[in-house]
Amino acid sequence: MQTEIEIKFFITSNIQDSLSNFLNSLEIISSDQARLGNVYFDTPALDLRRLDMGLRIRRSDHFSEQTIKCRGQAVGGLHARPEYNAPIEGELPTLATFPEEIWPSLAVRDEIQSRLVAQFSTDFLRRHWLIAFESAGERAEIELAWDRGEIVGALGRTGIDELELEIKSGEGGALFALAARLATLGGLRLGAQSKAQRGYRLAGLGKPLTVQPLPDVGGRTQQERIGLGLQHWQHHEQLWLESGDDDERQRALHALLEGVALVAEAAGSLTPAPSWLPGFLVQQRLLVAAGEAGSLRALLHDAGMVGLQLAIAAWLHQEA
Repeated sequence: MQTEIEIKFFITSNIQDSLSNFLNSLEIISSDQARLGNVYFDTPALDLRRLDMGLRIRRSDHFSEQTIKCRGQAVGGLHARPEYNAPIEGELPTLATFPEEIWPSLAVRDEIQSRLVAQFSTDFLRRHWLIAFESAGERAEIELAWDRGEIVGALGRTGIDELELEIKSGEGGALFALAARLATLGGLRLGAQSKAQRGYRLAGLGKPLTVQPLPDVGGRTQQERIGLGLQHWQHHEQLWLESGDDDERQRALHALLEGVALVAEAAGSLTPAPSWLPGFLVQQRLLVAAGEAGSLRALLHDAGMVGLQLAIAAWLHQEA
């Protein structure tokens, strides 16, 4: 078992030249590229989805591998999930290959096995670089992957154009530091949704993005409130960007600002206050003004806003 810890960015404009210059400034251990085909599986009743598991077979010219990802968390673009990998030769995953303790019971596992079907697929070219990086005395080896391709499901297809930073060894602080440098390039936005989550929705099986009520924070620590506020903010940021309905976008904007206000209130109650709070309060005012002026899209894609979300996520990771 390994825990996949990565930061995901969605690419929003052409970054070819700036990324090339960025890579030239780093210590690159190795680089490669591969065409990856992935098929995701579940039962017709989505039993794996309900267990918060994701199951896929990934193939390239050099390997075939089955992977199951278990319950994890995604905050501020940081994705952390336990995962198990095993070679495979057939067309269907073999669940008995994975550890018994990840299942509620072996009977549940075997029932799921008997009803597995392919649900959607992703196909993309992955260019990746293994980077040696050091920041504030923390050193790590980090993989930067650029995935470009598409997700295909029963409801159609959608493009993949994203960057992922995954820590291979070393300290998490270095991962956030490298991500912060990457964010300054512009043309990026933190991605809170995995390819699997997008695939389920495209297959007509995932829950649609909708306006959510502000979570109950009674009895929560201030750090937990900040994390919940950031999640609420990012969920409704994604909804605002995707929605074509003006009324829904207004509700999404209101909920986004609720999440931002929760972060501000909780952070302002801490002594000492987080170092990112002054800049956050400035961005909070800009968000309100941009929402009123109809210029929110540009602000959400601004490198400063992305860097701020990363700073909050890094602080949460450090405080955990």
